[in-house]
Parts: sequence; structure tokens; C-alpha cells
Amino acid sequence: MAKIFLLNGTVVFWPERNVLYAKLDETKRQTLSNPATRCLLLLIQQQGQVIERDYFFEHVWFINGAQVTNNTFYQNISLLRRAFKELGLNEELIVTVPKVGIRLEPQLDVLEQEAEESPGEQPIDSSYSSVNALPKAPRTPTLWWILAGVVSCILASFVTWQTQFDARLSHYVPLSVGEGCHWYANQDVLKFDKHQQFIRTSTLDCQSYPWIYLTLYPNFPRISALTCRQQYSHWRDNDCVTHYYFKESRNVGT
Repeated sequence: MAKIFLLNGTVVFWPERNVLYAKLDETKRQTLSNPATRCLLLLIQQQGQVIERDYFFEHVWFINGAQVTNNTFYQNISLLRRAFKELGLNEELIVTVPKVGIRLEPQLDVLEQEAEESPGEQPIDSSYSSVNALPKAPRTPTLWWILAGVVSCILASFVTWQTQFDARLSHYVPLSVGEGCHWYANQDVLKFDKHQQFIRTSTLDCQSYPWIYLTLYPNFPRISALTCRQQYSHWRDNDCVTHYYFKESRNVGT
């Protein structure tokens, strides 16, 4: 069942719906962008701790195959602050720590709950759910409906398999194979010169972790390499390790 979060007992945050709304008046709501929703979810999950900007970049944008600028990041944080203010929460609960990251203040009371129904959903009139009121269907049409249902389930399972497979890594492109390493790179860049340069100077352990998924953007100071014992698959427990590299030491922790 979907999870919702009750903030200070007055505002409901529903991540799956990308929405914040007043508990007592669901018409008072603020629709969030997908990145803003994921940012707020990270802040709640690590409430009271400072989350580095690069961590947001990695887990909100890069993991979904998207690039991001500092302006885009702070625009989404500003969107969260405005939404808090409109719904009666103190926007200063979302604090910027200069040159470090963002923190959600611990004095915000957050209660995790299970969602029972969609905002504004009306209960079903029981007068329409009486079994006795329904006419008996002929057996032949019923058989056809059963067959149609089986086919639909098979198609739905196939679509689910396609969509649930890790979208980010499935779009990585193979670069090279050498010395036991299988190199893959994020495809949302124009050139792979920097990737090839990293591969030439890499000291990663290709014997134990031969499958390497490299995320590198020319104008971004951090490089991440996800190394796995076998080719990454959504359908098994992957034994992987993430390595982070910074192009210049002065960028660490900023």
C-alpha cells in the first residue's frame, strides 16, 4: 500500500501523487514536480541531517538519466518552501547550509502512514454493489471474459517487466572490454572522450567486479563508477559497489 506522510498533523505529503495538501481541506493543495517530490522524500528520510547537493543530484536526477544545473536544483528547493508556506508550514524548516547541502529541521513532526484512499475520493454507493441485483451472465461469454483476462494478465506482466527493469542502467551504452572489465557509460552525453580517459587511468578491480557502469558529465566535478560482480539485473540481488571520484580536491564536500 502507498505511503503518505503527515507533517505537523496538518499537511499530508503523498509522494506517489506528487502533492501536498491540507488534511482538513483537501482542496488546499500544492502540486509538486517529480524532482521536488523526490527531494522532499530524501529530506524526510534523512530528517535532521545535512544532505549534500551532489547526493541530491545523484539520487534525484542522475539515477533517472537526467542532467541538472545548480539553478534547477535550487528552484525545486524553492518550490518546496513555497508549498510549505502556502499550506501553513514554516518554509524555514527547509534549511540551506552554505557550501554543504540542505537539511529538514527535526522540529517538523513527520508521521508515516498508509494511504487508504486518494485525496477527494468518494465512497462507492453500496446500492450498486449488490450481488443479487446483477443478472446471471451466459456461460459462453463468461468463458470469453476469462480468456481475455488471462491474455490481459500476460500482457500486463510483460509491460511491468519492461518498465520495472532499472531504466537508468538499461540505457547505458557499452564502451569497451579489456583486462577483464566490461565498461558501460551514461548515454546522455555528446562525447565519451572523458569516459575513455578515465578507463585508461582506472585502477578498479576488474577481477572481482568486472561489470562497471560509469557516470560522467564534462562540466560536473564528480565521477561515479558502479562496479558489479555480474551484469546488473533488476531481477536479482546485485553485488555492487559505488565509487566516487572528484576531478579537483577543492570540490569535495561542496
